[in-house]
Amino acid sequence: MAPRFRTWFEVAVGRAGRPLDGGSARRRSPGDTIAPAFPTPFEVMILRVLLTTWAWPSHLYPMVPLGWALQAAGHDVRVAVGPGLADAVGRAGLSPVTVADDADLVGMSTAPALKSWHRQARWTNDWQGRPELLSPSQQEMYAALGHKQTAMAAAMVGGLVGFARAWRPDLVVHDAVTFAGLVAGAVLDVPTAATLWGNIVLPRHHRDPLTGNLAPDFAALFERFGVAPKPEPDVWIDPCPPRMSLPSPDPRLPCRYVPYNGPGTGPDWLLEPPSRPRVCVTWGITSGRIGGGTPDVFDQVLAAVHGLDAELVLALSDAGQAPPEGLPAGTRVVENLPLSLLLPSCSAVVHQGGGGTTMTSVWSGTPQLIVSPRPEQMMTGDRLETLGAGRHLVRGELAAGTPQSGTRRIHDALVGLLDDAAHARAARELRHDMLAQPAPAALVPHLESLAAAGPAAAPAAGPHRKDTR
Repeated sequence: MAPRFRTWFEVAVGRAGRPLDGGSARRRSPGDTIAPAFPTPFEVMILRVLLTTWAWPSHLYPMVPLGWALQAAGHDVRVAVGPGLADAVGRAGLSPVTVADDADLVGMSTAPALKSWHRQARWTNDWQGRPELLSPSQQEMYAALGHKQTAMAAAMVGGLVGFARAWRPDLVVHDAVTFAGLVAGAVLDVPTAATLWGNIVLPRHHRDPLTGNLAPDFAALFERFGVAPKPEPDVWIDPCPPRMSLPSPDPRLPCRYVPYNGPGTGPDWLLEPPSRPRVCVTWGITSGRIGGGTPDVFDQVLAAVHGLDAELVLALSDAGQAPPEGLPAGTRVVENLPLSLLLPSCSAVVHQGGGGTTMTSVWSGTPQLIVSPRPEQMMTGDRLETLGAGRHLVRGELAAGTPQSGTRRIHDALVGLLDDAAHARAARELRHDMLAQPAPAALVPHLESLAAAGPAAAPAAGPHRKDTR
């Protein structure tokens, strides 16, 4: 379907920099009118862009700045989500479309096949490139993760395709693991772009890790509508700094990460510089909802910061987290405070390695201590440690020892993070790498070109990148 164009015509005589009467310059009188400086008639592309994600805030928030950029460029933007996320879309200043979505996300994430996904021992850090290194149980767990993503897509794809057929978007922009967006693009025969949330590798949950074959339940999403499977988007929108991401031959549009952690107001105490190093401890939205940040980790982290000459800030989400008992004296507890307001004042942040917290920490230039519960977060932690911008501990390894030994390891890692100035320097360098990437507004012309060219067309020019490192 061809994108929509609206034609604007010059509506008055005169041009900017030219006298209104066409003659010599004169002083304008108060009643004179300045005509708009439009040249000959020209066309402006007005796209309908459909954004979509499954109902989880941590997958919506990275998409919001791109939605703002498209909207500010004059395009018509809708965000299709399940009922549980519609209010969050509206609070972000975008227009929600509610589609039926009866998936029990928490139940799926904590089902027997995935219950231990959030408490994994260390996976080899190159398992994405060498899947043969995965054990049979790890392969089964990875397949179960793909089945969960596909089940979530199946729960919303009917409503999403129904709305898309009625509204007729020119472009579908979907979260990287919201497979329903790929289906909508295939049904309408329009291009799709997938937004990443800080992944250092592209997610391939719909493929067998050993053979690369598509999972049958993924293919069935497309068969339901009589179209061939579209296994990949036309382009990936990647906010991960180039030095942090791992090589991939896939077409990517690098994009500067712009933090959006939900609406919120900064407290007055953030206006004053801290008298001691400020350390933020947070476990993110996802971990708060599915149990990835359970009390044993909190207890060990809080015990580790006892005795440090530092100010502790415990940042909680609205996911039902409650402050643990026995907090060090002087601890500040904040709820729903956007991390983008807090982290620039911090000397370190301790978290689980989720995409939103990781990327906001990189954006603020804050050294990170990641205590990772699952494989993709382990890869993030390892990468940050390699770059010197953080330190990494695996939660499963801490749990294998005594509580005292785990606490000691966290304490030593945090002391090293605070005392070694090389970490702060590396974090600043990584921040500069992020800020050097094109802002979301710079991606708009390339998405316009993609929409005009149709599906399976790469971006016309500009920040298109194929990794060759």
